[in-house]
Amino acid sequence: MTAATSPAITGEHSILDGYRRLAGLLGDVLGELSVDAVLRRIAVTLRELVPCDDLVIWELVDDELVAVLVDGADEAAIRALRIRLGQGITGAAALEQRPIVSNRADLDPRAGLVPGTPRTPEAIVALPLAVRSSGVGALTLYRQGDGNSYGPHELELAEHFAEVAALALSNVKTRAELVRLAATDDLTGLCNRRRFREELARELARADRTGEPLALLLFDLDGFKQVNDCFGHDAGDGALTAVAAALEATSRATDVVARIGGDEFAVLLPATDRAGAESLAKRFAEAISAAGRENGVSASVGVAASDSSEPVDLLAEADRLLYIAKGARV
Repeated sequence: MTAATSPAITGEHSILDGYRRLAGLLGDVLGELSVDAVLRRIAVTLRELVPCDDLVIWELVDDELVAVLVDGADEAAIRALRIRLGQGITGAAALEQRPIVSNRADLDPRAGLVPGTPRTPEAIVALPLAVRSSGVGALTLYRQGDGNSYGPHELELAEHFAEVAALALSNVKTRAELVRLAATDDLTGLCNRRRFREELARELARADRTGEPLALLLFDLDGFKQVNDCFGHDAGDGALTAVAAALEATSRATDVVARIGGDEFAVLLPATDRAGAESLAKRFAEAISAAGRENGVSASVGVAASDSSEPVDLLAEADRLLYIAKGARV
């Protein structure tokens, strides 16, 4: 790592300049500028105001901190890191939800060494990123060299920039969750009808481009109405979630499983011809019957495939064949 090239900030002018720049960054966050662009601007601006050798913004993912932005000389080594909550100075700041300043981190027993970098005199500021007391990550500043301590004005500015970074990460998580919820059936957790139609259109376009076959299975539950009528809607919901779990457990990684109506489910089968789809349909139907054995639920299925030269409306064809299969079981 290289030595820091600029002195610590001092004076009222620099502090005021930092706050002016913060106002612009807040506008970017509220204007929903891409999170990558916001984080990059935070890094560039903060490094101008608080000189350092490396600046890292970490995102909290499954109780680990993962580097989502690295600005500095040791990017490759830092991006390979996964920091557990409580591990090292950065992990401790994230876990304890408080800033930690270590102006001789090379002598600090809390500090870990980034693999592949030498142990040299170094000052570290680690700041938690949190929104409404909910942790979303951390921000760390590394400054090399003996005597390059962080001052109180620098810490104050860094804390405010960390607040903006936390908002940016929180916003992107919120938007991602809203997108997920809009595409997910709230009872079963499967894709909903809207998401299924999007996936169907995407796979049809891909099949048309590559010439690969594509198949679709439509399932309608037999005996489901009796479960609702005899045991109530809670029992019916339990039957639906059991069927959904059975379909997911039976599906392949490339399949798309969806609940597209009350007791109607669909499975999209990329790169699958008719013979393969019919074989898989039997497996899925058996899995549904096993899941519904206690309440007498089974399934009728319609199988459609686009493995011929003639264009096929997969959804309409599967629905037609499902209607025929349903009638045969009455």
